[in-house]
Amino acid sequence: MKIKDIVNRGVAKINTCESEPIHIPGSIQPHGFLLGVNKKTNTIEFCSANSELLFDEVPADLLGHSLSSVLQKEWFELESYLLSPNSAFKPFSLKIRGGSYDIISHTVNHLRIIEFEASNNDRQEDSELFEQTREFVLLIERARSLQQLCQNIADETRKITGYDRVMIYRFDREYNGEVYAESKREGLEPFFGLHYPHTDIPAQARALYMRQQLRIIANVDYKPVPLLTIDEGTEKTLDLSDVGLRSVSPIHIQYLKNMGVMATLTISLIQDGKLWGLIACHHMQAKTISFVIRQRALLQAHFLSSQIKVRQVAEEHEVNIQVEAHLQQLLSKINAEEDFSLKFEQFSSLLAVCGASGVIILHRGEFFEKGLVPSREEITKLLGWIDNNITGINFATSALHTRYPGAEDISQYASGIVYHSLGRPKEDCIIWFREEVEKTINWAGNPNKAVQRDGISNMLTPRTSFALWKERVRNQSKEWCIAEVNAASRFATALQNHFHLLHLKSEDFRLRILNDKLQKANQELSNINWITSHDLKEPLRKIQIFSSRIAGTKDQSISEEIKQSVDRIQKSTKRMTDLVNDILTYSLTEGRKSDFTKSDLNVILEEVLKSFEEEILENGAIISASLLPQNVDVIPHQIQQLFTNLIGNALKFSSPDRKLHLSITCNKTKGIDVVDAVLLPRVSYYKIAVVDNGIGFDPRLHQLLFNIFYRGHNDPQFKGTGIGLAISKKIMENHKGAITAQRNNDQGATFTLYLPYN
Repeated sequence: MKIKDIVNRGVAKINTCESEPIHIPGSIQPHGFLLGVNKKTNTIEFCSANSELLFDEVPADLLGHSLSSVLQKEWFELESYLLSPNSAFKPFSLKIRGGSYDIISHTVNHLRIIEFEASNNDRQEDSELFEQTREFVLLIERARSLQQLCQNIADETRKITGYDRVMIYRFDREYNGEVYAESKREGLEPFFGLHYPHTDIPAQARALYMRQQLRIIANVDYKPVPLLTIDEGTEKTLDLSDVGLRSVSPIHIQYLKNMGVMATLTISLIQDGKLWGLIACHHMQAKTISFVIRQRALLQAHFLSSQIKVRQVAEEHEVNIQVEAHLQQLLSKINAEEDFSLKFEQFSSLLAVCGASGVIILHRGEFFEKGLVPSREEITKLLGWIDNNITGINFATSALHTRYPGAEDISQYASGIVYHSLGRPKEDCIIWFREEVEKTINWAGNPNKAVQRDGISNMLTPRTSFALWKERVRNQSKEWCIAEVNAASRFATALQNHFHLLHLKSEDFRLRILNDKLQKANQELSNINWITSHDLKEPLRKIQIFSSRIAGTKDQSISEEIKQSVDRIQKSTKRMTDLVNDILTYSLTEGRKSDFTKSDLNVILEEVLKSFEEEILENGAIISASLLPQNVDVIPHQIQQLFTNLIGNALKFSSPDRKLHLSITCNKTKGIDVVDAVLLPRVSYYKIAVVDNGIGFDPRLHQLLFNIFYRGHNDPQFKGTGIGLAISKKIMENHKGAITAQRNNDQGATFTLYLPYN
């Protein structure tokens, strides 16, 4: 049987720290032992090269054999532990070959990974756990801020673990780290306040800290112990992401050596599913601690993690109380009935509401400003950029230069902004400004040279110097906190609503005036209609009588020319009379509620068809009608007029090349499903289609058909005033419905009536 190791030797070839496969090093630290056992067969598939020290058997006698045969009598105790649900979190103590060991187990795919570490028989009593919890409660009560609580936790963790230095390490948004609190023994250089670049803990390392919350390095001078397996001719790896004994990246080991650190304990601080920070413990000599001490340290991390959000919310609440007072002052002034320029002067808390150094409100293109703000020209440029690049209604940043190309020119006034649209960005908006705050970040070494490539070995190496490296940060303002941004948004929304209300009031006033004018115009139009239809009727009647007398005389002295003139007078008078009658019909087509009555449309249609009986016979027209609504609220005489207009038009505009076929069908539909008319979406309608095969109309002009006096055909043979379809439209509007027209693809036209039946 041939045995091989699975050590990952590709570290020398990586180009960046982020590409290092730190979860599959193929080796472990030497202060423990590791087995990879098949869960089904119980066969040992992987073992650490130092396993002989634990089992008194060489790896060749372990690999391929069952764990039960190797342990024999110890197997029964171990098996019950391995099958327990919390074996990955709670260590189990077992005597093997005369030695006492702490065991941790977890599963990876088909394998059960078992870690063994020598035990010092240290056990945590319930009284110790109670005392630790009680002490933490006292720490919470004493701490006035999150930073003070972190400091107390650092002190307490150093007391529990005995490490030379304990730091609470906090990440920013880019995962650059800051030593937020520190507890150290005398004589050590302080690290408090130092910053470390995100490259010190690359992304894959942060991912492992999320999976395994506690990691220990007992001695940076350790020699990695390879993991062995049977050589079956294929490449093998073992995922050690959750293994505490996992061998550490050689780049990180060199990093610690460069710092003068010999041993570490690192515990994750997780908040809202993200890595908030770390409890980082350093020792200047080799050091390991028992599982019990590790659990007590991990408990400290859990305690702190549980309080981070609470403390942050409490601190935000303090800010919110102050902000809310200023916000209420502003809101109380918004609805005052006065000119906006006067109102703006009363916004005394406009800067304080979000801790701004300047603010501008752009209302209908007019500027109103307070505090330190850029010039109008620069603000106009900024608004142009916002209009083209910001899609939302609001936008906040404390580093405008990272987004806006012209930010450096206005950084003195506007390194940070909170923008909120009040309408169109270039005419209605509000912007709060924060001036530049120059600050110095103290880095532990040059962050730009955090990792370099060695000139001889060509391998990546961490920086060797952690001397203070100061970075001067410009073009940035103080960070906007959530409470400030929210308060700004609430005020902007209230102001926008106020502007909308003013606009609606203005529109309401304008529409009232317009309505008054329309009512007067409508009354005048009604008067004109009345005069037209009554005062003109009598003269027209007399003209018809006199012209008829002249035309009917047998006097031979009347020349043929006079007779022709009289004939033209009679025809013109007839057209004028028809027009007057149609105008009168249109003006009197109203929809009073009292006129509606339950009616049978089939009866109304039958009466209309009887009135056209002669024309139908003369044209040889074929007319068919399906069952129409029998009990519907309508104005009967108007529906009769409607059918008269549509059937009359079909007869009038029939084609000389074919017999007229006219069909009238009815079904039901929902307003939301109708696309050719504007109807109420939730109302149900009768859809009555009147379809003919006549000469049709120009489809480009279908929108004009229902205009008063519009005639679809100008051929003199088609007589009419152009009011019939306008009357039809008005009738359907009186019935809260609609009428549409459509040119059929082959021939003729379809007029569709939408009549509500609810």
